[in-house]
Amino acid sequence: MDIGVSLPTVGPSGRRKYLIQVATAADWLGFHSLWVSSHVALPAQRHSTCLYPRATTSDAYNWGVAWLDPIAVLGLVAGVTERITFGTHVLALPYRNPVILAGELAALDQLSLGRVVLGAGIGWMDEEFTTVGVPKRQRGARTDEYIEVLRTLWQAEKPTSFHGRFVDFADMWLTSRTHSPAGPPIYVGGNTEPALRRVGRLGDGWLGHEVYPEEIPPSVGLIRQYAEQAGRDPERIVLSARRGLVPPFPVMNFMSDRTNITGSPAQVAEVFASYRQVGIDLLVLDLNMRPQEIVDTLEWLAADVLPLLS
Repeated sequence: MDIGVSLPTVGPSGRRKYLIQVATAADWLGFHSLWVSSHVALPAQRHSTCLYPRATTSDAYNWGVAWLDPIAVLGLVAGVTERITFGTHVLALPYRNPVILAGELAALDQLSLGRVVLGAGIGWMDEEFTTVGVPKRQRGARTDEYIEVLRTLWQAEKPTSFHGRFVDFADMWLTSRTHSPAGPPIYVGGNTEPALRRVGRLGDGWLGHEVYPEEIPPSVGLIRQYAEQAGRDPERIVLSARRGLVPPFPVMNFMSDRTNITGSPAQVAEVFASYRQVGIDLLVLDLNMRPQEIVDTLEWLAADVLPLLS
């Protein structure tokens, strides 16, 4: 099982020097991947409810809180790392023009030598949908179609066409080319039944958010069912889960309301192993603390916890 880490791109920690500090440490220590969260605009007063009530406090979704743009962050990470994979966890696909997004991600894939993953979601904040001018009721249909558009453009070896409900073009060539022949893998985020159906039908991977080991087998069963119905091999779908973690030494925990993984090295390794036992290929850790504390935690994980999983 691989271990990934979320980058500190929300709030005061979202600064160039801190991103470089965490990204280069994770790269040097041998972690699998780095992940960036995403929001475009926040309302003065929010009335919509987050899809993931376990995931965070509501404070992160209030106006005045900075969320760095994920594409810009991934460009920085690509330039300061050499080995580590990086991606969005997740980018609300309906907010983005898929042709422009295809070009941006193709260039990132080319410049990073194939280290980009698109983590795609449908979005949830009513006020944000209104601001970007996309009807929320179309979010599922747009996500499905945009995934098809991205792959069509990435995989085309000559001018290609697409005629859909939301996107229509004929004989066009994407100017930025990918490094990977099929383009960046697309992992689909979400814990609901429609999201799991989308994973099975369209996803190269699943980004489960704040899911516990005992909740995973039913979700994996649905993913496998929908993949087989679509004529796809479910064994080729990467299964991931995202959880908060707090080390056993003092840190400033910005998400103290969350049920975090914590304890001694043996206890943390036992939780990690429980995810591996239910089929998780990638465990993404949210380290919601100061940047230097994130680096200290990565060093502790690499030295004291991960060897216990061998």
